[in-house]
Amino acid sequence: MSEYQYVVFRAIDRPLDDKQLAFAEKQSSHSELSRWEMSVEYHYSSFRGDVDGLLRRGFDLHLAYTNYGDREIRLRLPSGLPFPQSTITPFLTCGSFEWEQDAKGIGGILSVAPFHESGDIEEVWDFDDYLDSLAKVREQLIVGDLRALYLLWLCAAYEDNEDPAEMIEPPVPHGLDNLPALSTSLLPFFGLDPLILKAAAKGVPGFDSNANGEDPIQDWSQSIPEARSRVLLQRFLKEDPVSVKAELLAEIRASGSVVDWPTTVRGGTLDELLDATVELREEANRIQEQKQQAKAKREAAKAEKERLARMEKMKAAPKTWLAEAEKTVNARGTANYKAAADILADLREAVGGEKGNQLARDCATKLAKAHPTLNMLKSALRKRGLFE
Repeated sequence: MSEYQYVVFRAIDRPLDDKQLAFAEKQSSHSELSRWEMSVEYHYSSFRGDVDGLLRRGFDLHLAYTNYGDREIRLRLPSGLPFPQSTITPFLTCGSFEWEQDAKGIGGILSVAPFHESGDIEEVWDFDDYLDSLAKVREQLIVGDLRALYLLWLCAAYEDNEDPAEMIEPPVPHGLDNLPALSTSLLPFFGLDPLILKAAAKGVPGFDSNANGEDPIQDWSQSIPEARSRVLLQRFLKEDPVSVKAELLAEIRASGSVVDWPTTVRGGTLDELLDATVELREEANRIQEQKQQAKAKREAAKAEKERLARMEKMKAAPKTWLAEAEKTVNARGTANYKAAADILADLREAVGGEKGNQLARDCATKLAKAHPTLNMLKSALRKRGLFE
């Protein structure tokens, strides 16, 4: 199998300006590049451009994939991680999950790059879908949703260089059971079953940010001068609203009016989560199989009812159905040959006795002689006992 690498960058907040675009052009000589996205495929080679440089010059997301095990994502967060350091630290416990703050300012890059041996996890190809998921995760992080950080921890912790039995789970954010589906779709990129979130959410409360009746955002918005409100409204309309929102939320958090996202400390291991996920998947498969069997039973009953109704018509007008069998064969195709054989078999049963048997077999013999080269037709007739 040949080696393959796919690298892609995407801008979310705003398109690249001319200077940023010029920098991107220098990073690869054969990439597909626009002001919103840059992608490149490699066979027997790899991307040697400045990944972090691109993320600090316009791009907000990075995804890299190889068919020999390496998978990586990076997110540019211009306003930094919106959580206290004491909240962040328990999540950054494995080497494949890192936060690199900019030399100046509060922004930085969050990266997830677990190691997997070639063939350990399934290959994936829907890269645009995973980028969409990553964009949603970034959006959640920007607004202070701790569940997104937990999801990324799962992606990073599940790797060959870490023993899942020794990987201690960080505090579990409340409300994990209703994480947006678009975010959870990122998990298969790293070989994880999305049901792991259901396993992680077991025994953890839900979360309503307004459950205590307080609304720090409303309180803050009522405290700022009217003139600033107009300026902010103009910024929301003219600039990227997600970035402006992130900036304002950071300001609100800095004021100390935002309550930290609640968590539950269990102290369990990743191995326990993986085992629980296997059990959930087995149960989900069992339920799905039951549903499929019930559906098949309903469809079979419906088909049998329709067959019996058709046989009543056959009994009343057998010549019409003999002609229908010939017409179906003339339409050609394996499916039509089978359908014609089914018609004759049902006609045999509908008419009944030796008369029905002879009527169907005579027509089958006639069809076989009329089409001596149609072996699939003969096979279909033989399977229904209509032709020797």
